[in-house]
Amino acid sequence: MKTAMTWLLAIALLGGAWAVTLLAPSDDAGRDAFVTEVALGERGVGRNIAATVTDVRAANSITAESGWHAEGDWLVVDLTAEATASQSSGILGAATLRIGDRTFSATERGPDEMTLYRTQLVPGVPQHGSLLFELPDTALHGIGVLRLSTGYGDPWGDSVLEIPIDLDAVEHAGAVTVDDKGWAKP
Repeated sequence: MKTAMTWLLAIALLGGAWAVTLLAPSDDAGRDAFVTEVALGERGVGRNIAATVTDVRAANSITAESGWHAEGDWLVVDLTAEATASQSSGILGAATLRIGDRTFSATERGPDEMTLYRTQLVPGVPQHGSLLFELPDTALHGIGVLRLSTGYGDPWGDSVLEIPIDLDAVEHAGAVTVDDKGWAKP
């Protein structure tokens, strides 16, 4: 009887240990971002970012107010953004567009005043500007997902705004003049 009880206890402990390994989160579970999905034209709010995508256009060429010009296949995303918690960690350092299994970063080309990418956002003071994505000519099809967050690199444990964009419905403007970024009008 004593041997049977020992075996039952051992089996119960092994079963409990097995259940714990199945239920335990993975090693990188805390690294995931907190994603907030926002529709085009709606205001999305994360831990240290608030943004509204106001317009999306495709273009074969873009020109900045300063005169800088570039040819190519461009997606121009107009938005208003601000920090919500801290100016010191409020740089719009992550702006990517995922189309299928490919991810594109906002371009750094052109003058700094032309884009909101890597701009210092200020709490309570929204800025309006554009993000520019230079894409392959075959990429403007299907659904793209714009991801915005403050900081640089992987936003582990932080918030990310995701805005789905129907690329088939985007207006193709041909040539686009990109306004310099500036303070948003209330």
